[in-house]
Amino acid sequence: MSFSDMMSSARGPGVIGMLLALVVLVGFGVLFMFAFDESFQGGGPTIESEIASQARDIENYTIGVAAGREKLALAPARDAQARDLRKVKRETQLLVEKSAELKTNIESAQEDIAATKEEWASYKDEYREFIRGKSKGEELETLETRGGDIFRKVNVREVTAIGIQIRHAEGFKRIPFEELSDEMQDLYQFDPAQKQDALAAEAGVRARHNAAAAVAGEISEQKMAEQRAKDDAESKAKILSSIQEKEAQILAATSDIQSLEQDKIQAQADANAARAAGKMHLSKSGSINSRIRSKQNRISTLRSEIGRLKSQL
Repeated sequence: MSFSDMMSSARGPGVIGMLLALVVLVGFGVLFMFAFDESFQGGGPTIESEIASQARDIENYTIGVAAGREKLALAPARDAQARDLRKVKRETQLLVEKSAELKTNIESAQEDIAATKEEWASYKDEYREFIRGKSKGEELETLETRGGDIFRKVNVREVTAIGIQIRHAEGFKRIPFEELSDEMQDLYQFDPAQKQDALAAEAGVRARHNAAAAVAGEISEQKMAEQRAKDDAESKAKILSSIQEKEAQILAATSDIQSLEQDKIQAQADANAARAAGKMHLSKSGSINSRIRSKQNRISTLRSEIGRLKSQL
């Protein structure tokens, strides 16, 4: 079929149209290659790369816009939270101020309570002192303890923090508060803590007294020992002096005996000479012998006394 036949036939325009369409497609393909192929472009970015870059930017902007919208969607809630937070802060500050005020009030109240307790304790001490002093010398016909002991003709001598000291028909007695009736405990304002303090004070006084007594005893014993030593020394000195005196007496008596012996010899010689001359002569030998025996007896006695004195040393 010739070209003229094709043009004149019913299918001619359709075929030609198809051919023209192919030509147009081929042309656009070539143009696309020149437009988007980097090898046909210069050194700068291509349209395709620019489009791709802008597409990424658009995508990023889209994501950012979405994130912004989400944040905007959360903004009212966060704004409400911020308002609540500011409200909580204000309330917290008010509570802190109120707490500080209450703390100050509590401290002041505690000081007032302490002052009141101190005043009350002072008043109670004054009352105790008054009522206990007033009760001194009080007479009671009988006084019965919780344990059943009965004291008659009671005279209250003293009321202390520990109990009452009484004189009764049979003697003296200190009765602790625990053994007294509730009425008497209330009357005398018994305080267990005060009693413990008083007992501790008593124990301290007793300990100091015992310590002082022990020291005094040691001093006394020391003085007594010193006095005994002094007395012993003096006694020994007296004994030694007496011994020396008696020994001197023995020496004197011995010397006297020797003199008497000489006198005896002389008297015997005189007697012999008188008899030889035929003269009368009174012999002194007997008298001298008597004196010698007396001196010897004295020496014996002195030696015995010296022996006794030496045994005492």
